Amino acid sequence: MMSPLKVLLSIISLFAVLGIIALIYPNDGIHVGDKTLRYPKLTEIFEKQSEADSLSDSTAAADPEEAIREMMEATKRQQFAAFSDSLKFYEDFFEKGRTRFDLPNNDPTWFDRFFLHLELAALESTVVHIVHYGDSQLEEDRISATIREDLQDEFGGAGPGMMPAIMTVPSQTTSHASSGALSRYILFGPKDEEADHSRYGPLAQFAKLNGDATITIQRRKERKGQFPHVGAYKTIRLLTNKSGRLKVRLNVNQTVVDTVGQNDDGTPKEKHSTKVVDAGEPTVDTYNKLKVYTWKLKDTTSIAKMYLSGNAEIYAIAADGAYGVAVDNVAMRGSSGTIFHRIDTELLAESYKAMNARLVIMEYGGNLVPSTSSSNIEWTKKLITRQIQAVQKANPDADILFIGPADMARQKDGQWQTYAALNMTIKALREVALDNGAAYWDMHRVMGGNGAMIKWVNKEPALGFTDHIHFTRRGAAYMGDLFCSALRMHYDYFKFRDRHNISDEKLKDIHKWSTEEQIEKEKNALPERTFLNVKRRTKKAKGGAKK
Repeated sequence: MMSPLKVLLSIISLFAVLGIIALIYPNDGIHVGDKTLRYPKLTEIFEKQSEADSLSDSTAAADPEEAIREMMEATKRQQFAAFSDSLKFYEDFFEKGRTRFDLPNNDPTWFDRFFLHLELAALESTVVHIVHYGDSQLEEDRISATIREDLQDEFGGAGPGMMPAIMTVPSQTTSHASSGALSRYILFGPKDEEADHSRYGPLAQFAKLNGDATITIQRRKERKGQFPHVGAYKTIRLLTNKSGRLKVRLNVNQTVVDTVGQNDDGTPKEKHSTKVVDAGEPTVDTYNKLKVYTWKLKDTTSIAKMYLSGNAEIYAIAADGAYGVAVDNVAMRGSSGTIFHRIDTELLAESYKAMNARLVIMEYGGNLVPSTSSSNIEWTKKLITRQIQAVQKANPDADILFIGPADMARQKDGQWQTYAALNMTIKALREVALDNGAAYWDMHRVMGGNGAMIKWVNKEPALGFTDHIHFTRRGAAYMGDLFCSALRMHYDYFKFRDRHNISDEKLKDIHKWSTEEQIEKEKNALPERTFLNVKRRTKKAKGGAKK
């Protein structure tokens, strides 16, 4: 048997002989008859090997498509990494923020359709209405006024939106007066104030005209710059029944400039004064049950006076800007919002269409809490489900947002305590909203949960009244600000995706990539932790052995 040394020497000898042959072998080979015997040179052998190595190492360079794919993949990873960090900021709020919205299917893009309508309003010279229904928390235009001002500042718009012909509770933003042959019918009050039909219109109330009447709306004087957008009316509308016999005239205040001489420099001296002028003939749009009179004013006004004569049902008067957003404050004292299924669906649908209502806010629940118990909670859920579905049927093109009750307290054993049924009611309302494709905003959670109203009442200045149920004006404005901040997060998220062309499909890819990256990081971190644990265990074992 040959030793390893002898085997090695044999291999070296063989290579040496082959090398010598390669060196002395003729370049053009050895000719035998018509055949030529060739032997490769050493340079050829090493060059081929080098080429093979080079080819193996640069497959991507030899394939341009592969190189482009790798470059695009690297760029995509870089973009995804940058997008993922920004998206995480928003999505952390959507998941954990105290003022967050609860959204159907946890879809943070739920508001996209609404935001698109708001952005298109200026381009298309249209007014988008947000109809804000609620109970007595909304009286005096509370909460709604703050939301309106914020959105009109962002998207344009003016005016207080829709108002009833007869207002029994004053508004903090708009002075409203009516006189003459008007009778009021409401769906959310005592039985003797209801009509003998269901034609209540978009405000769940109407005024019956039987003769002559006047309705005047006017911006209230601003308090320290509050609500600057609410008074610049550019569009006035009147919603009535189609079959009504009505004559209507509109007067508005208009600023007139007269020349009253010359200034010292020779320029005309002008005097500005306000005069009452006739707004002219309105355009009339007729639906199956609804008739809408519209005045497009040449200049903005803060006072409008309407003269009515005849027999008709007056569903609403609306004062808006030329374009932008309008927020209608529809407060229903004592209501739980269980009246929508009783409004004539066709009339309600035509009203929403005429006013271009794209978001319907239903802020209810506080009046349900005192009577709610485990024995009737399922009945409550069915009742609220019916209301949401009634609005959806009348306006399938609008999004619906349900705002649940705030924290509420009552005295028990001499102490103020949150109502026992409040959390049960909130849970039921949230489930109903989400199950029916509506979003939900939890005022109770936003305030801080159980006991929060007690703290709001005790704040200086107070944010809640001493009844421990209603907000003060300051508290309502603060709640409106919190709502707008939460909505602003969704709008910023909408704009971020728009700026970077992040489609729904791309968003899914980013989330998938982010998940895979996280898994990879955890996987790579595992050996290091295992190694450290082994080292610790080894040291411990050695220490034990020494003892």
